[in-house]
Amino acid sequence: MVKFSPLLISALLPLAAKAANDWSQPCFGECNWDISSDSGSGTVRVSGPQAAVSDITSAAGWMIMDCDANAEDQDIRLVCQDPDKGCDHIENGGAAGTLVRLPNNCGSVPFAVVTRDWVHKDQSISASKRSAIVRRDGSQPVVKGMSLATNWSAVDPEEKGNITLFITGSSVSGAANNFTVEPPSSAAVQKRGLGSWLDDSLKGLSKVNSLLIGDFNKNISKSSPLDFEKDIPLFDQKIDCPQKGNVPAFSGEAKVDLEGKVKGNVNYGVAAAGSIIPPKLDKFGLFVGLDADITGTLGLGATLEGSISSGKIPLFETGIPGLDFPKILSIGPTFSVNAEAAASLDANLDMDVDLAYSVKGLQLFFPPSSDPAGQYTPGDSNLKLSVSPNVTSHGQVAAHLIPSLAFGISAIGGKVKATVNLDLDADAALDLSLTAAAKASAATNGQKDKGAAFGGCVDITSGLAVNAGADADFFSIFKKGTSVPLFQKTFDLFKKCFGDTSARRAYTGRAARAALMSRADGAICPTSLLGSAASIVEEKVAGSSLTR
Repeated sequence: MVKFSPLLISALLPLAAKAANDWSQPCFGECNWDISSDSGSGTVRVSGPQAAVSDITSAAGWMIMDCDANAEDQDIRLVCQDPDKGCDHIENGGAAGTLVRLPNNCGSVPFAVVTRDWVHKDQSISASKRSAIVRRDGSQPVVKGMSLATNWSAVDPEEKGNITLFITGSSVSGAANNFTVEPPSSAAVQKRGLGSWLDDSLKGLSKVNSLLIGDFNKNISKSSPLDFEKDIPLFDQKIDCPQKGNVPAFSGEAKVDLEGKVKGNVNYGVAAAGSIIPPKLDKFGLFVGLDADITGTLGLGATLEGSISSGKIPLFETGIPGLDFPKILSIGPTFSVNAEAAASLDANLDMDVDLAYSVKGLQLFFPPSSDPAGQYTPGDSNLKLSVSPNVTSHGQVAAHLIPSLAFGISAIGGKVKATVNLDLDADAALDLSLTAAAKASAATNGQKDKGAAFGGCVDITSGLAVNAGADADFFSIFKKGTSVPLFQKTFDLFKKCFGDTSARRAYTGRAARAALMSRADGAICPTSLLGSAASIVEEKVAGSSLTR
């Protein structure tokens, strides 16, 4: 059971104390509607001229007779239950073209536009509903028909005026049942614009998120909405190699596998402002808060030559609870994990290297409005490498474990869509440049001198790159390709040169990796005797040593 701190409770109480949408009060000129569930919360406000926004719930005196709870556009029957509550408000300037709030049991959307109304030919009222109708003069109420639609673009704003729109939402239950920052009035918008409201709203949601993530880490163990663990073969090719010259027949193999694990917790919030009539968003912001641990072990064994590549391999994908303001704005997040590996090999090689990173307090604002935050710490890494001695070899290996969060955004009934991706790319790489050297000689302590058996240089690194970006234009708010770099660093796990000066000069270095990685000709049998692999390094690299 989750136990939240008094600090978090005090932060949530003012927000959850009163929902923005009050079902006991009619929506005349302004209306709110709330999301409230265990997986999220949110509020949308529409506001316009009195004649443009009205209400057909019981708060405004109406009783719905026939309505499909799952439909968006439909014809309904309704009757004025209590005229004193303001049934006639909808007739202000005529019902057609009016945006109305709907009861929860009528339609799958919170709002709809009246396209026409009429006296319905079916005037029947069930006995159970008739008893709830208030008519002091005893007159028979008139059952009306009403056509409802959600094609906001079909409404002419010149008829009744623009209807503005403000939205806040959070994956934290109770955090956005009311506006963290009250939307500005029309006069304030003209004076200050919408940018300050949007920024302040996102910062308010991020504050609650920071408190929640702190409590999550202290109070929840072995439980997380982001949870992945798998042993993955990225590449495995076997070849029965025939005898060739002094190379005897043998069964060769090139194999790359990855044991990957990702555990963490994510929360997010959104704020948007614009208009529903005409349908457009002028401002939009996404906040993401993340804590995650990324660990894994890359294993490579090869007795073949050539260039190999796995391509990007999808390993896992699952949905995260989203936020849906139907026909207005929807956020649909997913968590996925991908991996890929590539290598260029010409020596007998065995390698195991650990990936280990801790991401704490990551904060992303998209599009960028505040500086990103977060702590990115490498963990301990076990390292093993064995290579054929006395060979000339120029080899490269690179592998990636890439957890990703994708926030699908759909606005105005799906007419405008984009996805904001947050990628955490953890990689391990080997750059190997060896020249044939003399066999190992005995050192004064009786041990073999490995430096004499290997000539050249070995460079083993790990790295982490955290980036966010958009895959499409979203109104005029951000463009396809908009990116936010949050963190990027490469750490040296092992770097050493052996042998004489000429052997060291043969080292091609990291600069050659990209060109070699672009080749994927496949594995082939070696043309020369590779020999058994001998150990170059076997040690544990402390994460603390990488940050000094």
